Amino acid sequence: MGKNIILIGLPGAGKTTLGKLLSNIIGYRFIDSDAFIEEKTGKSITDLFQIGEDYFRNIESDAYKEIADFEDTIVSTGGGVVKRNENIVSLKKNGTVYYIDRAVEDITHDIEVSHRPLLKDGLERIYALKAERETLYQDAADFVVKNDKPLEELAAEIIAHHIGAGKEGDVHDNPQ
Repeated sequence: MGKNIILIGLPGAGKTTLGKLLSNIIGYRFIDSDAFIEEKTGKSITDLFQIGEDYFRNIESDAYKEIADFEDTIVSTGGGVVKRNENIVSLKKNGTVYYIDRAVEDITHDIEVSHRPLLKDGLERIYALKAERETLYQDAADFVVKNDKPLEELAAEIIAHHIGAGKEGDVHDNPQ
């Protein structure tokens, strides 16, 4: 296989949970980009955001450039990865981008906001993020995955596409 699997989507879309499951199934290394950034900087995402969002986004873009050189890796990106096109360009160098599209209503039922700086002012912010970023996610995605079924089924669909089997399901080629 070789190419990375890049998971994008809103906070709470299931990127990290799905990424860990995919890693366990196919044996790729798993990287949560927020954890990667925290390890590199020695600061929490919340602390970096308190310095300033632009400050954080610069560090984030540098991290994606580094991650893009990895192989056989599943990357759970931060929800704002699409705010800078350079991030998507970097990640697509050796990766296929899957947009994990989960209904906002489902996200608001089970999201933990304490470690999500953009949601600290309340869950209604997720609706604003969806409106702001939906087109960006769609445009960045090579495939769109509807997160409306058990994670094992989603993982199977992504794996089938990743290895070229083209299994039918809710993973759809995103014509660009």
